[in-house]
Formats: sequence, C-alpha cells, structure tokens
Amino acid sequence: MLAGLFLSMGAALGFGASAVLARGGMQYFGPSAATLISLCSSALVTMVIALALHTSEIKALPLEAFIWFIVAGFITFPGGRLLNFRAINLIGASRASSVVSTSPLFAAFIAVLWGGESLNLLLIVGTFCVVGGIMILVSQK
Repeated sequence: MLAGLFLSMGAALGFGASAVLARGGMQYFGPSAATLISLCSSALVTMVIALALHTSEIKALPLEAFIWFIVAGFITFPGGRLLNFRAINLIGASRASSVVSTSPLFAAFIAVLWGGESLNLLLIVGTFCVVGGIMILVSQK
C-alpha cells in the first residue's frame, strides 16, 4: 500500500514537472515540435525499461493485447499530448494541468458506459467535487 502511494506521488510529481518543463521548452518552439520531442523521448525510455524488466511477459502477450495498446497509445499520446501542450502554451502550465486532471471524470464516464461499472454515491459526489475544484482553479485570474 505504501509503495503504491509513493509511486502515485512520483507520477503526480512527474506530470506536474513535465507541464512546467514543456512550458519552458515551448518558448523556443511550438507545441507540435514539443509533442514530437516528448513522444520520441518517452517512447525510447519506456521501451528500454519495459524490455529490460519484462521481456518474457511482453513476449507472452497475445496479439490482441498489442492492438489495444497501440490504439490506446495513438489516442492518448500524440492526440492528448499535443492538445495538452497547446493548452499549456495558451493558458499556462497550472491551469492546463488542472483541466487535464479531469481525466478521472472521463474514465469514470467511459467505465460506466462501456465498462459495465456501476454508478454509486461516492462516484457521483467525487465527480461533483472534482468539477467544482476545477471550476474554481480555472476561473481565477
């Protein structure tokens, strides 16, 4: 449990730092170039780590799993990162990151619609809290 908490905090720190670093880099070139550089460096690092630590598991995956990962990768990485970098360029790292942080809302919505998950009181209350917090953050000048 504690390891999961530390890994989650590390991921949050990494995502937050990447937004600020992307904003700094986009002073010299646009969001499209930033997306390409970010995608190439991320893919290289991720593939090296994945192959070094989990070669046998990767080889054991069925072809269908690779197809799902490729589809998810094309939706998430080039599209999502380009839109995120454009938003960072237009409204700043903190506001753009706050809006991007609504991704759990979309995940919950899609999970209920397509994943067969059920709505419950905590999900509804959490959704309203996240939306309210994002509205407060984005509306401040």
